[in-house]
Amino acid sequence: VRASFSAADTMWWRAAVVAASLVGVVAFQAQTSVVARVSPRERSREVRSLNEDDGTGYTTKQRLREEIDSPFRKVRVVLFAGTAGSALIALYFSLLTLGKSAAGWDAAPAIDVAARDVAINVAGVAACGWLAYRDIKAGEANLERIAKGGQLAALRVAPADGAATLALGKYRQQKRVLIAAGGEAYVQELATSIIDVAPDLDRVNVVVVPVLLTAEEAVDAARTRTLWRDAQQQLDATLSDRVVAFPALGAPWTDYLRKEIATAKSQNFDPLLKGLGIYLKKNGRILRRATGQPDWATFVGTMEVMDGSQFGSPRF
Repeated sequence: VRASFSAADTMWWRAAVVAASLVGVVAFQAQTSVVARVSPRERSREVRSLNEDDGTGYTTKQRLREEIDSPFRKVRVVLFAGTAGSALIALYFSLLTLGKSAAGWDAAPAIDVAARDVAINVAGVAACGWLAYRDIKAGEANLERIAKGGQLAALRVAPADGAATLALGKYRQQKRVLIAAGGEAYVQELATSIIDVAPDLDRVNVVVVPVLLTAEEAVDAARTRTLWRDAQQQLDATLSDRVVAFPALGAPWTDYLRKEIATAKSQNFDPLLKGLGIYLKKNGRILRRATGQPDWATFVGTMEVMDGSQFGSPRF
């Protein structure tokens, strides 16, 4: 056996490495050209497939987002579940050993040793099983939050200044949104109180979406606009039109608010009478929920801090 390569061996080795590299480059370019030749129709089909329900109530895009949020969750679940399964198998045999020790078999270990092994395996099954279960439930909760956020971003509004309808997701990174839902009296009071603070709301990039709830807790989009305009008949509505948008379609808004209303009622709040406010940050996430009319002075004065947009940014 030779202890080292000869010059010829070295040359052939280098040639093989170069050839392999060239083959890799050619394959990559071919793959890139294939991707580049994908038609716009095929690309749109792929995008639609990501947004289609996969049969579990969630889309592929939402599941990918959840994996991005916690990339090692599945690894942890497999690890903990596998360890729990191994401990369960060990528990089965340790119970057999404990039975033999209790029966006085000659080859069996002492009963205290067998009982200790049973206790260790029981603890292993319980601990690892609980960790796997906790990670699974955390993933489900995060997936539900992502789906709820997507549903919220898809809700459409019609700006009061006459601009074209748009989805709430279009406001991300630009506006903070306050969804104020309630009965007729709540919406009327909101319409009159917003006039004086409209310039301040515009200054802190806030859009208010008044939502009229019927007695059946459904959203009446058309009636919302009419009621709002009637309440501002004796006022200068142009002051608030820059910071107000009306729900464009009632059914999607009803679907989204159904759980929010149920949660408020479970806490002994009447959404129709007291109203329900959902405050969104610029990143589209919910900052907080509150009942009653907005406290405009506090809301405007603390919005930058509550949103967190000033943290870490120097002010000159």
